[in-house]
Amino acid sequence: MGLGTILLVQLYWMHGSSLIYKISPSKLTYLSTNDQSQGGISTSKLTIDGEQATLECELAKSPSYSWPYCGISINLGTSDHQGVNLEKFHTIRMNIDFEQLDSDADPSLRFYLRNYNEAYSTKDNEYTQKYNGVEFKPGTGQGVIEIPIANLQVMTWWLADNNISIDHSAPEYTNTTKFELATGSGHHDGRYRMVINSIEFVGHYISGEKLMLGLLVFWVSLALIYSIVEIRRSHQLILQAHFRQDHLKKLNRSLKEQNVHFAELANRDALTGAMNRHSIREWLDVNFEKEANTAKLLSVLYLDIDHFKHVNDEYGHGMGDDILREFTMVVLSALSPSERLVRWGGEEFVVFCPGVPLSDATELAERIRHKVEAHIWVHGDALTTSIGVASLGNERTNEMLTRADEALYLAKRKGRNRVTVSE
Repeated sequence: MGLGTILLVQLYWMHGSSLIYKISPSKLTYLSTNDQSQGGISTSKLTIDGEQATLECELAKSPSYSWPYCGISINLGTSDHQGVNLEKFHTIRMNIDFEQLDSDADPSLRFYLRNYNEAYSTKDNEYTQKYNGVEFKPGTGQGVIEIPIANLQVMTWWLADNNISIDHSAPEYTNTTKFELATGSGHHDGRYRMVINSIEFVGHYISGEKLMLGLLVFWVSLALIYSIVEIRRSHQLILQAHFRQDHLKKLNRSLKEQNVHFAELANRDALTGAMNRHSIREWLDVNFEKEANTAKLLSVLYLDIDHFKHVNDEYGHGMGDDILREFTMVVLSALSPSERLVRWGGEEFVVFCPGVPLSDATELAERIRHKVEAHIWVHGDALTTSIGVASLGNERTNEMLTRADEALYLAKRKGRNRVTVSE
């Protein structure tokens, strides 16, 4: 049986990753997109030549829309709400050339997998379909680029705009309706060309985890059968079983005593101890939405740990978790009792400052930035943070958060380890 297991694992490594799903113009519908539906004036033209698709577009600002874009949308399913399940796939291979024709700049490209789920999506509003995405620079003549699907993240502006609960804030690919490519953030006037040579998803017919779980269940079952036989023949094993039962009873009593403590943690992030998004949303709804009170001051600091992915890659996710907890303590040391620290997702945090004007919030952001830069971290390397700052105006709180997120993005574009204010 051991030899059979080794043979099965060998066959899996040789053939188990051969599941391929090609996204080609001959099989699926490619559509050009631009900002005209939002009041913009950008233009785009899509040309299909065999298995190659070419998009040529010109971006231009208009008085009614200041964020011009163009791109390609590919319908994967039979309708806008009936897509395909991509959970078996782990990698996206793309051979795309993307360039700005009237500039030497190396433009970036946004890539989204849109997912429909009735828990948060509605059939008559395409914007409610989840944006699982990443931004990258394909360049020209670079050949095939492989992007692990695990690197995709749900866009924070989509989560805020749609008021998504924490249990639906993670990436999801069970009902993927669209594959979308669009010009990257910050690209404005100019002529662009995007050439799609090939797109394909790579996956497993059966995932390695399921295979290992099946083998584990098989061997555990054999072990249990053997144990049952031995228990019948050995009084000593029966006594040991009674001992384990007594131990479990004691453990259950201990767990019951901790139920109250766990209830108190319902509004806390399990990893860092910071508040979670669910608890802060209730607080915002009561105190700062328009129908509640428009006269109260509220400022936010949107923080992101710079190059945090490098920490995980270099030291492992266990060290990454330790740094997230340490980052929480460093930030909390700079806050007053009335200010709230919320883990927004991944390495992103938001500080809510009730009654604090924009100028004071900016000073607080600078103090936090200096504290993070000067702190001696557990892994021995330096860390920095980029911060976007915004104050509540004549708007909803999610719109203020979106502005703070955009200010954070601008801080990263300017070189990171800086504070950027959304006026």
